[in-house]
Amino acid sequence: MKRFFKVVGVLFLMIQVGGTLPALGQALPAPATPVASKADGPRIKFSETSFDFGKIKSSEVVRHDFIITNTGNAVLEVTEVRPGCPSCTTALPWERQIQPGQSGKIPIQFNPASFNGTVSKSVTVTCNDPMQSSHSLQIRATVWHLIEVQPSYVYFIPAEGEETNETKVVRIISQLEEPLTLGPPKCSNPAFKVETKTVRPGKEFELHVSYTRPVSNATSQGFIMVNTSSTNHPMIKVTAHAMPPQPAIVVNPPQITLPAGSLNAGYRHSQMIRNNGSAPMKLTKVDVNSEGVAVQVTESQPGKLFMLTMSFPPNFQVLPGQPLELTVNTTHPKRPTIKVPIVQAAAPAPAVLRPPVTSPAGLK
Repeated sequence: MKRFFKVVGVLFLMIQVGGTLPALGQALPAPATPVASKADGPRIKFSETSFDFGKIKSSEVVRHDFIITNTGNAVLEVTEVRPGCPSCTTALPWERQIQPGQSGKIPIQFNPASFNGTVSKSVTVTCNDPMQSSHSLQIRATVWHLIEVQPSYVYFIPAEGEETNETKVVRIISQLEEPLTLGPPKCSNPAFKVETKTVRPGKEFELHVSYTRPVSNATSQGFIMVNTSSTNHPMIKVTAHAMPPQPAIVVNPPQITLPAGSLNAGYRHSQMIRNNGSAPMKLTKVDVNSEGVAVQVTESQPGKLFMLTMSFPPNFQVLPGQPLELTVNTTHPKRPTIKVPIVQAAAPAPAVLRPPVTSPAGLK
C-alpha cells in the first residue's frame, strides 16, 4: 500500500512540473514567437508642421527650417520634398538620411513678390516611415508692398448697344519713407486711355483707365506701365481687359419647366435676371398669369442682379391650351418687358405589357 502512494505522488509531481505527460500522448507547447515592436523601423517626427512668417515685404525672400527627428531604430530616408507652388516656394537641400535618435532639417524658402495680403502654401514630404510615408507642411505669410497697386487688373464688360465710356480706377499707395513721384502712364493698346491723378502728394495716386474704342466682338488687352522714382520699384504694371459685348439683359433659365404631374405642397422655382448695362435697372411689376402663384423679388446686387422666387400652390398643373408665363416690367430702355414662358414636363408614357412569347407546339 505504501508503494502505491509513492507511485501516485511521483506522478502528481511530474504533472505539476511538466504540465502534461508525454506518455499520455499530449505534446508540449511550442515556444512563443517574439512579436515585432511597433517602434521597429524609421519614424519621422516634426517639431512643427506649420509656420507663419507674419508680415513680410513683397521684396523680402524668407526662409524657415522645419526640424525633423528619427525616433525609430532604423535609418530614416527623406526621399522627396515637393512644394505645392514651385514658382514661389523652394525646397533647399535637406538632410536625406537621418540616423536613429538624430535630427535634421528641411529648409523651405518663400518668394512673396507675386502676392499681396494673406498667403498660405503647402509642402509635401515623402519618407520611408512605414507608419506614414507622406506628410504635409504649411507656411503662411501676410505680404505687403512698399507700393500697393489695387487692383492690378481691370476689366471692361460692355453691354450690347451701349457706348463704352466706363472708367476704372486703380489706387496706388506708397509706403516708402521718401515721397514718390510717377511718370506719365503708357499703354501698349491705344484702345485704352490712361491718366494719373494725385490724391495725396508723394503718397497716394489714382490711375484712371477708360476703354474708348467702339464695341467689337473681339477681346482687347493692354499693358499699362508707369515709371516711378523708387529704385526698388522703378515701374508699376497694370493689365486691362475688354471683353466682347454681353446681352443687355440676361434671363436664366430662358424657360421655366415644371415637373410632370401635380406639384407637391411648397414647390418653388428660382429665376435670375441680370442687368449688364451701366445704368441701374428697377423691376416695376412682376406677375404670373395664374391664380395662387406668388413671386418674391430679392435684389442681390442693387440695380444689377435680381432673384425671383415663385411659390406654386399644392396640386398645381399647367392647363392645356392656356399659355402660362412670368411677366416682368423693367425700367431698361431696351427691355421694358420680359416674358418667360412656363411649361410642364410631359408625364412618362405607361409601360406597355407584351404577352409572353411561347414556343411552337412540339418544340422545347
